[in-house]
Amino acid sequence: MIHAAVLTGLVGSALATPAARAVAPQGGQAPGSAQAGEPGKPSPPAANRTSPGPPESPSPWAGTLELYGLAPLRTSGTATVRGLSTDFDLDLGQVLQPLTALASLRGSVEYGRLGLLTDLSYLSLQAAQGVSRGGLNADGSFGPLGRKSASVAIGSTSINASMGLVQGVYDLALRYRFGERESAVARPGSFTVIPYAGIRLVNVQYDLGLEGQGSGSSITVTGPNNSFSLNRPAGSFTRYGELSSTVAQPLVGSQAMLFLSPRLRLFARGDIGGFGIDQPENLSWNAQAGLGYAIGNSTQLNLSWRLLHLGGSSGAPQQNAFDVNENGIEAGVKFFF
Repeated sequence: MIHAAVLTGLVGSALATPAARAVAPQGGQAPGSAQAGEPGKPSPPAANRTSPGPPESPSPWAGTLELYGLAPLRTSGTATVRGLSTDFDLDLGQVLQPLTALASLRGSVEYGRLGLLTDLSYLSLQAAQGVSRGGLNADGSFGPLGRKSASVAIGSTSINASMGLVQGVYDLALRYRFGERESAVARPGSFTVIPYAGIRLVNVQYDLGLEGQGSGSSITVTGPNNSFSLNRPAGSFTRYGELSSTVAQPLVGSQAMLFLSPRLRLFARGDIGGFGIDQPENLSWNAQAGLGYAIGNSTQLNLSWRLLHLGGSSGAPQQNAFDVNENGIEAGVKFFF
């Protein structure tokens, strides 16, 4: 009986030991229990006890959009339609008065350092000019002893010249960036240089007209034995010509900017297209320099001086050609994405 009781106690003790260890093992903490000194409080997650990772890298994509307008202080050139030519030299007021439509924007997108850019502009205007010439009357005598007399009468003549112009310039080019990514704000001394190459489409439409009206002229000569007269009756004449042409030109150029302060930058741009291929007049070029100032972290105001030349020719016997020079002030607002 004694041996049976001892055996039963040993077996019970052996069965209870693992459970007791689970509740209170030596060293003071069971698996999943609270830390020593903080009873009833769960252990913090392992992630909260690790140091933070590296900052997220910027996106390789970036883009810009600029809305701008050119105020040409002077626009001059020559338009030739089927051999009928007219020269024009217009100041800013003469351009703005007949202006019927104007739209222009630039944009770019890049991945890493490689990207695309575009420059689109559209202009439409109608202009007219009238010229009036007064009449001339003269009487006189000639010959021996003034025995012959002559009279000349030239009537007045008026000429009206009209010109309508639609001009579109559309650039699309592949670009590569050297230096810092384009931004509205950067440290002083930061610079960006972007050469580009692509295609330029120049679309021009000219409507030229000449209308003339004369009141006639006459020459009369009277002598002692005979007299004669020549008369030209009053009449009018009208000549019109229309030109619609789209010229595709290879294009190369470059643009650059340099920050003078965190918000102020100097920028410049220049390009050339056509290179006189097919016709010497098939040439266009553009030059621009100015300042930009950031009004936010992603918006910038630009003010610059710009020179623009557009030229093209059909090369036909009755030539269709245009030669336009513009220079003036350009203002724009540019957004960075």
